[in-house]
Amino acid sequence: ELDRERIEKNRLQIELNRERIEKVNIIEQEKDQQKRRADTTQSELDKQKTKTNESQELVKAFQQQVETTQSENTRLTTEIQHLQAELSKFRPLTTTSKQQVKPEPKVQQTQQQVPPSLNPNMLVGIIPDKQHAYQKGLKIIHTDNCGKSTVAFNPIISNGIVRFGGIFEDPSTRPFFIIGIADYSTVFGSNEFPWSEENEKKTVCYLQSGSISHIGDEIPGNSEIELNKSVSCEVNMNISPRTLTFFIDNKEQPLSVRNIPSQIRFYIYLFDENSSFTINRFENLQFSSAKGVSNGKVFKWGKQWKKSE
Repeated sequence: ELDRERIEKNRLQIELNRERIEKVNIIEQEKDQQKRRADTTQSELDKQKTKTNESQELVKAFQQQVETTQSENTRLTTEIQHLQAELSKFRPLTTTSKQQVKPEPKVQQTQQQVPPSLNPNMLVGIIPDKQHAYQKGLKIIHTDNCGKSTVAFNPIISNGIVRFGGIFEDPSTRPFFIIGIADYSTVFGSNEFPWSEENEKKTVCYLQSGSISHIGDEIPGNSEIELNKSVSCEVNMNISPRTLTFFIDNKEQPLSVRNIPSQIRFYIYLFDENSSFTINRFENLQFSSAKGVSNGKVFKWGKQWKKSE
């Protein structure tokens, strides 16, 4: 009887041990499955992270390509304008033999066909540093970062009678801005005045104060450029010598310039934060608006200017 009880106990213990072993195996299997699922999830996350990094690299590469393309387009546009201007030199001007033998030809307009119509939307600002200024349609806007910004415009002007103008806006209590022309070869750097380094010899400036400058002294005599009033420059490339005349609200100013280069760009200069220039005029004229002003003075490009003149 005792042997039977012992046998039964042993049997029950074996059953109990088997159940324990089975439970342990099941738990281990579940742990293995959970680990495999975790590994699979981590692998998927790593793949997604890799794809995200690849996408970001592609976006960055695309942005760099776009910026490079835009820069190349600007360079090519400038080069095309330069080549067109060079070609224009080979077009014969209509002059008489009598005019050719004169030692100092008078200011007489040659008979040239008026070039195709211009309009303000054709102007493209060459902005040295977009941290300081940017173009939005017909408006050049100074950012809220402090810095000088001289912006020249394509296209290059090499013939015709062309008028360029607009309106300055400046929130400063002491506004400062400039409009003028530059020889086509002039390059304006970041955070530079129009006359910085060698550019003094290549530019004419009409300052907000009403003075004009080139090489030497600033010459007072024109009207102050007031906010929200239209100011414009007119170049006459059809006469010899070529001329530059300034206007405020279509009123001709007393100080003008002659003997300007055969190829020029118009430019503007902004300094104050959030100031701007809105272009309202860029056109060919059949006849010059410059009629002369009593007590007016004409200064020669390339010469030293003095107030005493």
